[in-house]
Amino acid sequence: MCSDFVTAGALGGIRGSLRRVASDLEQQNRTVSSLAQQVQVANHWQVTAFKLQKEVADWKAWGVSCLEGWKKEEQVTTDLRQQLEQAQEALRVEKDRGWKKLNELNEKYNKLVRDFNKLAQCANTVKAQPANAVALITAVEAELNAQQA
Repeated sequence: MCSDFVTAGALGGIRGSLRRVASDLEQQNRTVSSLAQQVQVANHWQVTAFKLQKEVADWKAWGVSCLEGWKKEEQVTTDLRQQLEQAQEALRVEKDRGWKKLNELNEKYNKLVRDFNKLAQCANTVKAQPANAVALITAVEAELNAQQA
Protein backbone atom coordinates (compact mmCIF):
# COMPACT_ATOMS: atom_id res chain seq x y z
CA MET A 1 0.00 0.00 0.00
CA CYS A 2 2.81 2.24 0.73
CA SER A 3 4.10 1.61 -2.67
CA ASP A 4 0.73 2.65 -4.08
CA PHE A 5 1.08 5.98 -2.34
CA VAL A 6 4.57 6.36 -3.62
CA THR A 7 3.44 5.42 -7.09
CA ALA A 8 0.47 7.76 -6.78
CA GLY A 9 2.73 10.50 -5.47
CA ALA A 10 5.21 9.89 -8.25
CA LEU A 11 2.41 9.92 -10.80
CA GLY A 12 1.08 13.12 -9.32
CA GLY A 13 4.53 14.65 -9.54
CA ILE A 14 4.91 13.45 -13.12
CA ARG A 15 1.45 14.77 -13.91
CA GLY A 16 2.41 18.14 -12.43
CA SER A 17 5.66 18.13 -14.37
CA LEU A 18 3.78 17.22 -17.56
CA ARG A 19 1.31 20.05 -16.90
CA ARG A 20 4.19 22.48 -16.44
CA VAL A 21 5.85 21.15 -19.57
CA ALA A 22 2.54 21.38 -21.47
CA SER A 23 2.01 24.87 -20.10
CA ASP A 24 5.54 25.85 -21.08
CA LEU A 25 5.00 24.35 -24.55
CA GLU A 26 1.70 26.18 -24.90
CA GLN A 27 3.39 29.44 -23.85
CA GLN A 28 6.23 28.77 -26.30
CA ASN A 29 3.65 28.01 -29.02
CA ARG A 30 1.91 31.29 -28.24
CA THR A 31 5.29 33.02 -28.31
CA VAL A 32 6.22 31.35 -31.61
CA SER A 33 2.78 32.20 -33.01
CA SER A 34 3.16 35.77 -31.79
CA LEU A 35 6.66 35.98 -33.27
CA ALA A 36 5.38 34.55 -36.56
CA GLN A 37 2.61 37.15 -36.58
CA GLN A 38 5.12 39.91 -35.82
CA VAL A 39 7.37 38.63 -38.62
CA GLN A 40 4.38 38.80 -41.00
CA VAL A 41 3.68 42.38 -39.88
CA ALA A 42 7.37 43.25 -40.25
CA ASN A 43 7.43 41.68 -43.73
CA HIS A 44 4.32 43.64 -44.69
CA TRP A 45 5.90 46.91 -43.54
CA GLN A 46 9.16 46.03 -45.27
CA VAL A 47 7.30 45.44 -48.55
CA THR A 48 5.42 48.69 -48.00
CA ALA A 49 8.70 50.51 -47.32
CA PHE A 50 10.23 49.12 -50.54
CA LYS A 51 7.15 50.21 -52.51
CA LEU A 52 7.36 53.68 -50.99
CA GLN A 53 11.08 53.90 -51.74
CA LYS A 54 10.33 53.00 -55.36
CA GLU A 55 7.57 55.61 -55.49
CA VAL A 56 9.91 58.22 -54.03
CA ALA A 57 12.52 57.32 -56.64
CA ASP A 58 9.86 57.56 -59.37
CA TRP A 59 8.69 60.94 -58.08
CA LYS A 60 12.28 62.19 -57.91
CA ALA A 61 12.88 61.07 -61.50
CA TRP A 62 9.63 62.74 -62.56
CA GLY A 63 10.65 65.91 -60.71
CA VAL A 64 14.04 65.97 -62.41
CA SER A 65 12.36 65.45 -65.77
CA CYS A 66 9.91 68.28 -65.07
CA LEU A 67 12.72 70.57 -63.93
CA GLU A 68 14.69 69.88 -67.11
CA GLY A 69 11.59 70.53 -69.21
CA TRP A 70 10.89 73.72 -67.29
CA LYS A 71 14.48 74.93 -67.87
CA LYS A 72 14.13 74.20 -71.60
CA GLU A 73 10.83 76.09 -71.67
CA GLU A 74 12.45 79.02 -69.87
CA GLN A 75 15.23 79.08 -72.48
CA VAL A 76 12.73 78.90 -75.33
CA THR A 77 10.68 81.67 -73.72
CA THR A 78 13.78 83.83 -73.31
CA ASP A 79 14.73 83.25 -76.96
CA LEU A 80 11.21 84.08 -78.11
CA ARG A 81 11.17 87.27 -76.03
CA GLN A 82 14.47 88.35 -77.59
CA GLN A 83 13.15 87.60 -81.07
CA LEU A 84 9.97 89.54 -80.30
CA GLU A 85 11.97 92.54 -79.06
CA GLN A 86 14.13 92.45 -82.19
CA ALA A 87 11.07 92.20 -84.42
CA GLN A 88 9.37 95.07 -82.58
CA GLU A 89 12.50 97.20 -82.91
CA ALA A 90 12.76 96.39 -86.62
CA LEU A 91 9.08 97.24 -87.03
CA ARG A 92 9.54 100.53 -85.17
CA VAL A 93 12.52 101.45 -87.37
CA GLU A 94 10.61 100.52 -90.52
CA LYS A 95 7.58 102.45 -89.32
CA ASP A 96 9.71 105.51 -88.55
CA ARG A 97 11.29 105.22 -91.99
CA GLY A 98 7.83 104.95 -93.53
CA TRP A 99 6.60 108.04 -91.68
CA LYS A 100 9.73 109.94 -92.72
CA LYS A 101 9.18 108.94 -96.34
CA LEU A 102 5.50 109.88 -96.11
CA ASN A 103 6.42 113.30 -94.68
CA GLU A 104 8.91 113.85 -97.51
CA LEU A 105 6.27 112.92 -100.09
CA ASN A 106 3.73 115.20 -98.38
CA GLU A 107 6.22 118.07 -98.50
CA LYS A 108 6.81 117.45 -102.22
CA TYR A 109 3.07 117.23 -102.81
CA ASN A 110 2.43 120.46 -100.92
CA LYS A 111 5.20 122.21 -102.90
CA LEU A 112 3.67 120.96 -106.16
CA VAL A 113 0.24 122.16 -105.04
CA ARG A 114 1.66 125.60 -104.18
CA ASP A 115 3.45 125.76 -107.53
CA PHE A 116 0.31 124.66 -109.36
CA ASN A 117 -1.74 127.25 -107.48
CA LYS A 118 0.74 129.94 -108.57
CA LEU A 119 0.47 128.76 -112.18
CA ALA A 120 -3.32 128.61 -111.95
CA GLN A 121 -3.36 132.10 -110.49
CA CYS A 122 -1.05 133.26 -113.28
CA ALA A 123 -3.26 131.60 -115.89
CA ASN A 124 -6.32 133.25 -114.40
CA THR A 125 -4.54 136.60 -114.38
CA VAL A 126 -3.47 136.12 -118.00
CA LYS A 127 -7.06 135.32 -118.94
CA ALA A 128 -8.23 138.41 -117.11
CA GLN A 129 -5.44 140.68 -118.43
CA PRO A 130 -4.17 139.30 -121.75
CA ALA A 131 -2.11 142.43 -122.39
CA ASN A 132 0.15 141.74 -119.36
CA ALA A 133 0.61 138.03 -120.16
CA VAL A 134 4.28 138.22 -121.16
CA ALA A 135 5.24 140.18 -118.03
CA LEU A 136 3.31 137.81 -115.75
CA ILE A 137 4.82 134.69 -117.36
CA THR A 138 8.32 136.16 -117.05
CA ALA A 139 7.71 136.96 -113.36
CA VAL A 140 6.47 133.40 -112.67
CA GLU A 141 9.48 131.93 -114.51
CA ALA A 142 11.86 134.05 -112.45
CA GLU A 143 10.17 133.01 -109.21
CA LEU A 144 10.30 129.29 -110.17
CA ASN A 145 13.96 129.56 -111.15
CA ALA A 146 14.75 131.27 -107.83
CA GLN A 147 13.03 128.47 -105.90
CA GLN A 148 14.95 125.76 -107.79
CA ALA A 149 18.30 127.43 -107.16
